[in-house]
Formats: sequence, structure tokens, C-alpha cells
Amino acid sequence: MRFALKISVCTVLIVAVLFAAFGHALIARSFSSALSFRVREAEAAYSGLASSLEAEINVLNVYYQSTGPRMLREVLDRSLRAANLSDAVCALYDENRSLLVANDDGFSEQLSYSALTERRFVYTLIHDGDSSLLDTAGCVPIGTDRYYLNVRFPADDLFDVRRSEVRAFVSLHLVTVAVCIGAMLLISYFVSRPVRTLTKATQLIEEGQYDVRADVKSLDEIGDLALSFNAMAESIEQKVSTLEGYAKQQKDFVANFSHELKTPMTSIIGYADMLRSAELDEEDAFMASNFIFSEGKRLEALSLKLMDLVVLDKDEFELVRGYARRVLGHVMAVVTPMLEQHGLTLKTDIEQHQILYEKDLLLTLITNLIDNARKASEPGKTIELSGRKQEGRYRITVTDHGIGIPQEELKRITEAFFMVDKSRSRAQHGAGLGLAIGNKIAQLHGSELHFESQVGVGTTVWFDLPLPGDKRGKEAADEDADPQE
Repeated sequence: MRFALKISVCTVLIVAVLFAAFGHALIARSFSSALSFRVREAEAAYSGLASSLEAEINVLNVYYQSTGPRMLREVLDRSLRAANLSDAVCALYDENRSLLVANDDGFSEQLSYSALTERRFVYTLIHDGDSSLLDTAGCVPIGTDRYYLNVRFPADDLFDVRRSEVRAFVSLHLVTVAVCIGAMLLISYFVSRPVRTLTKATQLIEEGQYDVRADVKSLDEIGDLALSFNAMAESIEQKVSTLEGYAKQQKDFVANFSHELKTPMTSIIGYADMLRSAELDEEDAFMASNFIFSEGKRLEALSLKLMDLVVLDKDEFELVRGYARRVLGHVMAVVTPMLEQHGLTLKTDIEQHQILYEKDLLLTLITNLIDNARKASEPGKTIELSGRKQEGRYRITVTDHGIGIPQEELKRITEAFFMVDKSRSRAQHGAGLGLAIGNKIAQLHGSELHFESQVGVGTTVWFDLPLPGDKRGKEAADEDADPQE
């Protein structure tokens, strides 16, 4: 059953029961008042009739010394006419309550009222078929004798009035209930409108529209419920957004990791192909095998660090102290086979200095920047890699002389999945994720990626690394040896 219908039914039932009880009490009180008035009238008429009988019988006793049934009947008829009670029927009983005379056959031979010995006047209502009578009785002392007078007055009009009042009340009751039903349906419809609004909002949230809110302006309990509902919906939206963020981070990690594996794997494949297809002396073969082994170990460590960086959004990595030429020399060994395969030359200008860095992530960042420079360059071009101390930091710069980047695209270059030349990037298996990860790695080192570019001239990318003495750095014994020593 609908909420509005429940309110209507309950209210109508309460109104109907209360109205019926009130009407019954009102009709009963009205009938009781009319009956009391009629009893007072009957008692007055009875007193007049009793007085007339007393006088008539006293006269008979004086003249005739006795009274027979015939004489009593005549006395009774004269007394009724004298009291203007020709429509009443009555009977006279002796002191033993045996019937002496009556003007109607409906009286019993023995008077049944027992309270007459204590009360002078009693009455009751008698229903005889379709007629109603007010039956009264009393004791009439005449001389030394005691008589009992039983008089019955018509009372049909009392019950006719009560029946008329009941019919009128029933009609009024039905009309009232009908009006109450209509009014309550209308009122409950508007009262329950906020509940329907909440129900609709709940259905929309169930369908996935988590930004839906209930617009309820009432200041009652339903308004409080709406506020609680909106707070709950806000919490659900935030939690769903958080879960979607986690899912997106996991998806991005897979894409990012696949992207970052591509360049090192190209170098590994290149050295492996060299071992497979070329005849190398023992030293070159060892160098190639050692490079493959070290790159494989680095990729193993890199996978875990990228998970921390991208999926868990971790920003606290241990920075170690080392020399710039050792780090950038490792990068040169990784990218040289790839650049030579595409007819490009790597030019370096590296100032030796101790730096603080996260080894695997920094190698990934610089390799990625050089790989992007390769994609933007035509065969025969030169890519420049430099490292210099500048303004209390160590700046690493990668410059190409390729197609360049439009100025309006530079601000979005580090957004995930953003690609300046989508057809060129896809042709070279790009996903638009490398610079997004690269910027995170630069931020991990307290910097950001900075771009300077001109279309048709080339692009320069640079970022800074902290120097020893930075509170985030920790010395590492296997990284602090100068390769020139």
C-alpha cells in the first residue's frame, strides 16, 4: 500500500470512528432529554388523573358505601376526560395489585412493578409491534384503601424523532467520510511528495548517476531525511570516485609500464641480436651479456617502483648520492644502439658532479626524453644530452632538432594520454604516457619538466636534480665512486 494511501485510510478510519461515537452520544443525549421531558409531562398528567380518581371514588364511598367494577369504569372514563387524556389507556389495581378495571385489554391481571412500595411513581418504555408506549404506574391512597394506577401514554413520536436523527446523522457521516477521503488523499499526496523525490533520487543513484541530490525544502523530519540522504549520496559519490580512481591508476600503470619497458627492451633486443648474429670477441660478448643482465635487473626493480609511483601515488623514495657521468653513461649505453638503428647521433656534454637521485626512475626519465627526441627527429639529425651545475642544482637537458611542438600544446604536454601528433605517435607505438610519468619522476626529485620548443626547429627539455646536502639524500657506498678515479 502506498504511503499516501496509508495516511488517508488511517486518518479516515479515525475520523469515522470518532464521528460515529460522537454522533451516537449526541443522539442518545437528545433522546434522553426528550424522554425526560416526556416523563415529566406524564408524571404531571398522572398526578392530575390520580387526584380526579381520588375525588370520584371518595364521593362513591360516601353515597354508596362501596364501589363495583362498573362504577369504577365510569369513574375512570370521566377522570380521563377531565384530565384531557382520552388518547391514554389505564388500569386500576387493588391493594393486592390485582386488576380491578381497565379501558384496554393489554393490561395483565397482576401489576408487575415491585418498586411501587418504595416509590410513588415509576415508568418504563414498552415496544409493542410497531407502536411504542410510556408505561407509568403509581400508588393512589383513597381513604383507608390503597389503589395502584397504571397509565400508558403514546411514545411513537419520541422514537420517530430518534429514527429521523439517526438517518440524518448517517447521511452526514457518509458525506463527511467521503469529503475526508478526498481531502486526505490530496493532502497526503502533497505531504508525500518529498518522499517521492527521495525515491526518484535513489533510483537515479541506483542507475549510476551518483551526482544526483534530493531537492527537498521542507523543514520537518522529511527535510532532515533529505539532508541525511544527500550526505549519504555525497559519501557514496566520493567512495565511487575513489574506487574509479584506483581502477584508473591500475589501468594507467599497465599502460605506463608497457610504455616504459619499450625503450629498454629495444636495447636488450639489440644487444641480444648482436650476440646472436655477429661474431664478437670475448670482451664484447661479455659486455653485451652484462648489459642485458643489468638491464633485466633494472627492469625488475623499475616495475616495482613504477607501481609505487603510479598506482600507489607514492612520493617518498630514497635518493642516493652518485656521480652524474656514471648515471648518464649508463643512459648512453642504453640508447646508443636504438639511435644508431634510426640514423641518429647522440652528442653529450656532461659536467662531472655529485648528485642525489633515484637510480632506476632517473634512468627511465632520461631514456624516455631521448626516445621522444628520437621520434621527433629525422635520420641524420643530432640529439644533445647535457648536464651542468646551475643555481645550486644539477640541470639535465635533452635537445633535439626535430619537428618541434606548437606553443599552444606545450602546457598540456605532460597530461596523461595527450599526444601532440597522434598519428605519428601511434605509428611509433606511443601512448602519450611517457611525459606524464616523467613529470612525476621529476617532481620526485624536487623539480618539473620544462619545455622550450619551436615548430620546425626543435625542442629542449630540462629538469633539475638536488645536490648532496639536501635532507632527502642518503649516501650509498656503491654509488659514490668517481668513474674517472
